[in-house]
Amino acid sequence: MYDKKFDPLNAKYTGNEAVVILSIQREINNILNSYVGWFDPFCELIQNALDSVEKRIEKESEMYVPQVKIIVNIQENSVTVTDNGVGFSEEEYTKFLAPNFSFKNGNTRGHKGVGATYLAYGFNYIQIATKSPDFEAVGVMKNARKWLSDVSPAGNPKVEPDYNPVNDEMFESVDRGVSITVKYDNTTYPKNLSWIGINKAKEWLDILRVKTGLGAIEENSRISLDVIAIDKNGNRTQVHKQGIDYLSITDFVSKAQNYTVIQNKMSELFSKKGPQFRMPSKLSNLEAIYDKWEYTKILTMLKFTEEQKKLIEVYKPTVIFYYVYSINVWNKINEKIGIRKGLNVLYGGIQIAANNMPQGELIQIPLNKNIGRQNQAHIVIHFEKCSADLGRKGFKKEITDLAKDISRKLLDGPLMKIKQCFKKNTGAAPDLIREKKISEWKEQMIEHEKNNPLELKNENFFKPLHKISITSIPTREQDVIALFNQLIAGGVIRGIRIMATNERSTYDGLYRIVIEEPTDNHIYDKEKNPLGIEEEIVERFKENSKDGFVSEPNVLEYKYSLDGLVEDVEDGVKNTNDIGLVVAWEAGDLYKRNYYIESLLLEENVSLRSYHGVTHRLRDISTGEYVSELILLKDLILYLCDYEQCIILQEKYDED
Repeated sequence: MYDKKFDPLNAKYTGNEAVVILSIQREINNILNSYVGWFDPFCELIQNALDSVEKRIEKESEMYVPQVKIIVNIQENSVTVTDNGVGFSEEEYTKFLAPNFSFKNGNTRGHKGVGATYLAYGFNYIQIATKSPDFEAVGVMKNARKWLSDVSPAGNPKVEPDYNPVNDEMFESVDRGVSITVKYDNTTYPKNLSWIGINKAKEWLDILRVKTGLGAIEENSRISLDVIAIDKNGNRTQVHKQGIDYLSITDFVSKAQNYTVIQNKMSELFSKKGPQFRMPSKLSNLEAIYDKWEYTKILTMLKFTEEQKKLIEVYKPTVIFYYVYSINVWNKINEKIGIRKGLNVLYGGIQIAANNMPQGELIQIPLNKNIGRQNQAHIVIHFEKCSADLGRKGFKKEITDLAKDISRKLLDGPLMKIKQCFKKNTGAAPDLIREKKISEWKEQMIEHEKNNPLELKNENFFKPLHKISITSIPTREQDVIALFNQLIAGGVIRGIRIMATNERSTYDGLYRIVIEEPTDNHIYDKEKNPLGIEEEIVERFKENSKDGFVSEPNVLEYKYSLDGLVEDVEDGVKNTNDIGLVVAWEAGDLYKRNYYIESLLLEENVSLRSYHGVTHRLRDISTGEYVSELILLKDLILYLCDYEQCIILQEKYDED
């Protein structure tokens, strides 16, 4: 057993001078910043295991059974991936964690030499166990991520011999291979694996077949795959699968059919009966249509420019597509998988793939007409002879442009011609259970409206009736959105322009600040414009932009309570550095853990209001630094309706 400790960075660097260490830290931070998805650690661990077993397949006989095992331990907040591949030599073991240092060639999934560095220095715990005919070692490195953020570290983190048991018991029985474990904590993204919202092995397998190398575009049926999930209570589930391949929609919908089968039947019926033919029942009322095309068929089925044809000949794309009659199909699939809301696994868009695995986030299909269809198709496009940029940020422009062109032509061409085979999307069936639920909901809201009326009457707003049309106080986030937009439309909040909302993005929307004539609309007046800003600030805006001030886009986040935002930030889902404005009904209590609220409704704080309508600021409790602007609608309404009572409430923020 290898019993030496070593610094992985010595493979590339010598010297411990501060300037050298800072340079190394910058390089590693650049690598970490290129990984942006919650699934990236899984991708790197799994691709290394697959490369290893496939390398051994090439060298050994049919007697070799390649195995990959994945353990998602939510109770211990860790992920372990074990393989019985080739294992490491001593040189590989001591050098593979160094930045941009790789023993792989361009034919493997991972060959840039940054993935192992990301795993080693992106976490504060990594255990590496390896066996090969002439070398065996178990090592652990701790606190590497903390070292990375230390401006004056006392020495580099080292891989030290680990005499504890290997985290996967399977490793003891393999003749050679590698087992790697990483652990999540408050410094990682996500901080906690439970955030993803799934607990069972089958659910994890489904996700990993979309987001990682388990979703192979070219299936390898020889690889024996086991996934184990341990939930936060220690309950264990396990699933076995023979072979790796991309998750198919046919696993989830009751009636799907292959495009080529449909097209062949259409051609046969047309030649026999002319255009008035009727499709057989097995090819009609479909929920989904799917197929897989090699690049030669892509060139045959779709029309391209000469330049595009040359690119297709070079990159030889393979297309897997799933086309559904309604986007509700995606919602049902993601519900069946069990992943948390907002983290859709299969959804409409383009998934680029390279090195026989999906890479990066979904890209929207750019349609010029009937754009509602762009979310009905999930299109995987695999390119040969290319790979994503450093980490998993994305592909060069000619690749993404070609992927978009192929997807658009596919949707506007062949897939438009077989829409008649789809199930008719007539909306929800009016069954008795649904009607009963709606009736109960109506009764609940009538009672809520009676007991919790929302009253806001003001001569300065909501002309000509001078009162708000929402009848009861919010009970959920959607109510907050509706109320906020009505306050903008009614002139209560001025100068905020909503650019976009996106239910699929990490954040809820984008907005701009606009200061234009008549600028008097923005100037604070205790009676007529109590949510305004000081005249001096307005003048400053005018000086910088004589034709009116328009800010850069900023991120807008909606919550019923700030509690929801605090939980998202603590779980690593969202980052306060990204958010410009939070609109919520109430403050809640969880903010008190790490923040304090500064009320801008107090007259002495009006000068701190940077643009119209902002009611509060969120600040870091330890440093006092600004975190985000807030509009707390409950406080705002009280401010306009009962000023004295509101001020009593605002002063309590200081006490908190």
